[in-house]
Amino acid sequence: MGFDVIDSYVASAKRGAIVDCHYDPTMTREFSRQAFLRGALGAATAGALSVSCRSTATQGTDVPSETPVPTSRVPASPPNWASLGVQGRVTLPSNPEYATAKDVFNTRFDDSTPAAVVAVATIDDVRKAVAFAAEHGIPVAARSGGHSYIGASAANNAMVIDLRQLPGRIDYDESSGLVTVPAAAQLNSVQTSLAPYGRSIPTGSCPSVGAAGLTLGGGLGAAARRWGLTCDALVGASVVLPGDEAVTATPDDHADLFWALRGGGGGCVGVVTSLTFQTFPVTDRDVVTLTFGEGATAQVLAGWDQWLRAADRAVWGMVNVTVGPGSGGATVVLATEPGEGRSRAAELGVAVGLTPVDTAIRTLRHLDFVRYFEGGADATRPRAFVAGSDVIGDLTPAAGEAIVAATSAWPHSAGAATAVVESLSGAVSDIGAGDTAFPWRRQAACVQWYAEPPSQTAIDSATTWLTTAHQAVQANSVGGYVNYLEPDTPAARYFGDNLGRLTDVRRKYDPDGVMYSGLRY
Repeated sequence: MGFDVIDSYVASAKRGAIVDCHYDPTMTREFSRQAFLRGALGAATAGALSVSCRSTATQGTDVPSETPVPTSRVPASPPNWASLGVQGRVTLPSNPEYATAKDVFNTRFDDSTPAAVVAVATIDDVRKAVAFAAEHGIPVAARSGGHSYIGASAANNAMVIDLRQLPGRIDYDESSGLVTVPAAAQLNSVQTSLAPYGRSIPTGSCPSVGAAGLTLGGGLGAAARRWGLTCDALVGASVVLPGDEAVTATPDDHADLFWALRGGGGGCVGVVTSLTFQTFPVTDRDVVTLTFGEGATAQVLAGWDQWLRAADRAVWGMVNVTVGPGSGGATVVLATEPGEGRSRAAELGVAVGLTPVDTAIRTLRHLDFVRYFEGGADATRPRAFVAGSDVIGDLTPAAGEAIVAATSAWPHSAGAATAVVESLSGAVSDIGAGDTAFPWRRQAACVQWYAEPPSQTAIDSATTWLTTAHQAVQANSVGGYVNYLEPDTPAARYFGDNLGRLTDVRRKYDPDGVMYSGLRY
């Protein structure tokens, strides 16, 4: 994933002190690494890195052993796919276009073998497909953007319902401030469509992530401290349930389903076909980058967290800790009100108790800000990566030291890796922990562990490191973020005390377990 992008940015920061400027197209790559990570691949996804790589022989084209394989519902004999009767396209393994039809963003799963890919053309197609899958005992994997970290939307033996060809448009209502978007609308399209109205919704940064995937898992991004998660802006969703019934879930209608859709993860109860959000007004923003030297990371993390918790909600921030050849130290990224970047940078330096090695400040108009964190065209290219997460309950100095220990364990022979630490303070904590399926409302931060190993051997090393990272922060971690899903992981890790209610909703709307999410309940 273009680690050279951040490295070149840091190098440019070292050449000069504070820089004030407006958007320049060349800047789109400078934060591509942070942007991809925070985006939410999947969320997609979320944070944010620029990334690269179609699968090659050196990147491991074999499906990893942890690839989701929902075999328990595979029928004894092949179904008659010709009887499905949809207007869209049904692509089977025998079709020459099968490999393309089932592609997902993480190329580690290029050799996945779904039973079929159904590119639906109407809502009725979705209903027929879900009913057909239920009748034949085939798990349903819905795909909006295809950014699942474990390739869940192309799971082996599943019917992939591909929503990307479903008709629909991004429809903004100026009188209400609401916007309705198709489930597979890409985040960049949503932001671009709303920009002429001076409005936005909270999103991650990866431009090609589908709206449904990001929303259903929560949706962390640079608007979170002021406006909350993506799922917090959700006011309604159209859903096709496993019984083939199409419903609209709102706080007043199918309220339990609506609760589950706000953070319960992709594929938790049905196939979402469209979503309606409350929008917020946009402003210009200052983007501040402060680079601290090696040995300061734990102190930076603890000071940054304490300062940001008390800061105005218009201030957002994350910390990137990059390890590998030529890397070291911590980079703090802030977004502030326009004109406040310099004073906020000074405040943070005092709170941390250290002078940054370098500081850079840029003022960007809203859409330029969005594009800046998207990382440019390179961010949309599929790539092989290993990633996971930990939610840190309290970012104490000891927790900071644990994160440092985790990153220090990275095998440099596997290339570079990044821990992206993103705050859960501000508006995220306005909502009760049990008021949505997303449970992490009283915790300090989400840490995303991310690497793009250059070979299969390096992928194996990175996978081992991910386990080591979890162990290093175990005493400080309360769970994980479901949009950064890891293979064969208990659902309890992602939903905490909300798991019981989420399980009840799943049993009510999907009693036969037709929907597949990659979670282990």
